[in-house]
Amino acid sequence: MTRKRLDYPLVPKSAGWLVPGQFWALPLSDGTFGCGRVIEVPAAEHRVSRMEFLAGVLDWRDTSEPTAASISQATCFAQGRAHIRAITRSGGAVLGVRDLAADGIEPWVFRGAHHYVNSYVLRGCAPLRAQSPEDSDLPVLSTWGYGVPVRLAEARFVNRAEV
Repeated sequence: MTRKRLDYPLVPKSAGWLVPGQFWALPLSDGTFGCGRVIEVPAAEHRVSRMEFLAGVLDWRDTSEPTAASISQATCFAQGRAHIRAITRSGGAVLGVRDLAADGIEPWVFRGAHHYVNSYVLRGCAPLRAQSPEDSDLPVLSTWGYGVPVRLAEARFVNRAEV
């Protein structure tokens, strides 16, 4: 299937409009901006909803909205499952796209649940293998509410004393 060319800014209607590497602004309370990234759009067999994707929050902050050039080499400090409203209710729109590999970003390895029984180890949203007790050091893949990317950036950059 061939995708049509995407024009930016883009207000996604479903995760089908998303591609890995897209980014959006996270407006912070002090007037600066953080940046969210699309890390992965799960394959149909691995997603819960057509609206979900694997989001990342970058270790990046600026007085202007993010651009492909300004976020160059910024790494993720958080990843989690998100609904497209995490984009539309924070920055409002996808501003552009930048290749994740150029910044060394890839989906993290997670546990599917705190307890290993009936759970999998995942790379992003894709199952790798059954989870075992030895996987307890891996983070659990969390599902974020719409405002979580902004709150994570706020905690990291604005409210450092509260982290």
